Amino acid sequence: MTDSKKSDVLYGVGCEVVNCKFHGHDNRCFADSISVEAPSAVKKTETFCGTFAPRPTAF
Repeated sequence: MTDSKKSDVLYGVGCEVVNCKFHGHDNRCFADSISVEAPSAVKKTETFCGTFAPRPTAF
């Protein structure tokens, strides 16, 4: 994010990985940028997010 606001969304980038620290409400990604990995992929199901970072767990 460019600042501390949670309103910075990568519009059009959905995310279903609820244990990622960049996952937000409405299944939106809140990372500054993303890296889509899998150089030989030909379908979106063959890709993965290289930006994934685990969400901190609360104790």
